[in-house]
Amino acid sequence: MAAHLVKAQNEFQDQVVIITGASGGIGHETAQAFAAQGARVVAASRRSDPPCDVTRAEDVRALIARTHATYGRIDILVNNAGIGMRATVADSKLADVQQVMDVNFHGALRCIQEVLPIMRQQRHGQIVNIGSILSLIAPPFNSVYAASKFALRALNDSLRIEVAKDNIEVILIMPGYTDTPFFDNMTRYGGPPRVTKMKGQHPRQVAAAILRACRRHQREVVLTLPAKVGAFTKRLAPRFLDWSLARLRHNP
Repeated sequence: MAAHLVKAQNEFQDQVVIITGASGGIGHETAQAFAAQGARVVAASRRSDPPCDVTRAEDVRALIARTHATYGRIDILVNNAGIGMRATVADSKLADVQQVMDVNFHGALRCIQEVLPIMRQQRHGQIVNIGSILSLIAPPFNSVYAASKFALRALNDSLRIEVAKDNIEVILIMPGYTDTPFFDNMTRYGGPPRVTKMKGQHPRQVAAAILRACRRHQREVVLTLPAKVGAFTKRLAPRFLDWSLARLRHNP
């Protein structure tokens, strides 16, 4: 038992882990969690030094190249960078829509395309995409954000099949409501940042789930009981879910 425990605790020892959007919230906690396990963590964000904006191809290219040159390998990529948007479909401005897609979907795609040649050459790797319960459910006033996360889930499913022969794993983490500055920084057309008094899960819980998913080689993980109930209802009673969501306070 003791030997097994030591192995589990040291599983990420010296592994090279890149995490985008790591300046706060889920990204910061994930960087801390991997570092505590002995991993060599590259925490990238627009505030890091050097900065990395995932909407800029040259930033992403430099991040991957610099990490590979320094360590000679990249074991895990965590695509966490993301922004939110709350607005009706009718009111959504195209420029805002494009910005959300460029960060949440194209940003992850840029990182994946840059890291894949390295992981294929070394014949191993894990790509972890941070989706959302809104990768499965699209509540009113959240269409654009949900669309970006639905797209990320589709990318995840297809990529998993494409790279399986290269011994590369692709994992999707779908957190439910999480207490981070995400809501304060999101684009919204009026209304408060948060539309519920419910206390979300701590981002440390999401970080723990990410490490657990990598350790257990999981495909998809849905976090929080309400999110799991929502995903279950979506499959079995979609009309009831629509009725329920229409009565919740999602207004911008």
